[in-house]
Amino acid sequence: MEACTVSRRDNKCWLDEHGALFDHPDVATAPSKDFFHIHVTPSQFILRVWKILPPHRGSCDPYEIKDTYDEFRDDDKFHSEVQRLAGTNMVDYLMRLCEGHIDYLARLPDKALKTIIFNLNLEDISHLSRVNKHFKELCNSCEVWRTIYERSSEAPITPELEMLAKDKGWKRLFFTNKLQLQVQLRRMMQNPEQMPPSGGYAFITHQEEEQQEMH
Repeated sequence: MEACTVSRRDNKCWLDEHGALFDHPDVATAPSKDFFHIHVTPSQFILRVWKILPPHRGSCDPYEIKDTYDEFRDDDKFHSEVQRLAGTNMVDYLMRLCEGHIDYLARLPDKALKTIIFNLNLEDISHLSRVNKHFKELCNSCEVWRTIYERSSEAPITPELEMLAKDKGWKRLFFTNKLQLQVQLRRMMQNPEQMPPSGGYAFITHQEEEQQEMH
């Protein structure tokens, strides 16, 4: 994702409710099970770590590393710990943040982000969903795919289709072969009191299933 450069004195409007430019609690990448919290303010980089040890090894007190922006640039110990806990990409991201490169897109409200997603083509939505966990949730949400489905289909949203979408998801229905979808809906209309079980009728072709998995 492209990020723009801004001086720290101009970035107050992009702080979250905790006064942070970046606030990231998570569990370390395998094989470590440590819990960590990266907190970046306009003046400091803070790393808090809670080490998770096997019972026979006792316990270890949590620890914290704090740096100013100037200190963080050359703090190899801080970089090494972040890489151990969250990987090289996180170190690179924090270095860019240290240099004033702020990812404005990720800081927009969900309502604005969904409006942007609605105007992307399918390939770009797929790419955006790989940026981070939040974008993955937004790009795969039922609200987003219902809107995409409605825009791409001339048929009205019927109660039967609503029921099917509740079971299968709007994204899956979007990639469904239209003829097979009609068969599935006809079966539901003939048995309106019965919902198809999850993983029931195979109404997506093998090729379309592969395309869906790629997205």
